[in-house]
Amino acid sequence: MLEFVGDRWRTAVRGIVLVGLTMVLAACGGYTRTDRPADVETRSETPPPTDGRPQIAAYKPPAQPKFAKPAPKRAVEVLMRRSSDQQRAGDLDGATVSLERALRISPDDAALWNRLAEVRMAQQRHALVVQLAAKSNALASANDRDLRRRNWLLIAGAKRAMGDASGARYAENQAAASR
Repeated sequence: MLEFVGDRWRTAVRGIVLVGLTMVLAACGGYTRTDRPADVETRSETPPPTDGRPQIAAYKPPAQPKFAKPAPKRAVEVLMRRSSDQQRAGDLDGATVSLERALRISPDDAALWNRLAEVRMAQQRHALVVQLAAKSNALASANDRDLRRRNWLLIAGAKRAMGDASGARYAENQAAASR
């Protein structure tokens, strides 16, 4: 008898679930829209081309903006000038910060790397001077002999200050060859 009651109960629950699902689905499917559809844009009719091929309009370049952003070169120049002023005033840390900001704007500028090496030489950071001047030499163009010579002289001075006489002589020879 208990088995008979259990089967009836299961059947009743299934029926209730089925009726509930049917009502939910009927509610979703029976929804009607009361708002109007969007208005369709009307366009004027263009006459078809006479030869049967589509015509392409001529290219019109976009208008130039009225206010152009300042070029990064100008910002770099301002930061270099600030660095020079700070170095003359004895603020070597401030000069370093200004040059590092300029390098974030223009990381491939060999002259900036040279200036930073000069400031680091004034701070007596000789190992760093060698690295910075070498980076400047790597970025310098082949025909910028003056910059390369100044970099080699910085390397020679830093090597001499670190006690590397042979490295200093080599750098001086490279500077002489850069003339």
